Amino acid sequence: MALQSLQITAITAMRARDVSRPTPDQQETADRRPLRDEMPRKAEPARRNEPQRKPEPPRKTDTRRRKDG
Repeated sequence: MALQSLQITAITAMRARDVSRPTPDQQETADRRPLRDEMPRKAEPARRNEPQRKPEPPRKTDTRRRKDG
């Protein structure tokens, strides 16, 4: 509950904004990088040493009658 007494002043907010701002070099690098939507999807590598699952056999229907009551 110590955070309830925490007050953010204008100076603290301005410092936080300046710290979180990327440098011009970082911004330029990010601008050159393709967006996530523009990147081709990676093909999933074949998985090794993973046991192949056998399909489950069809289940038999329950032919027993229920007793009501």
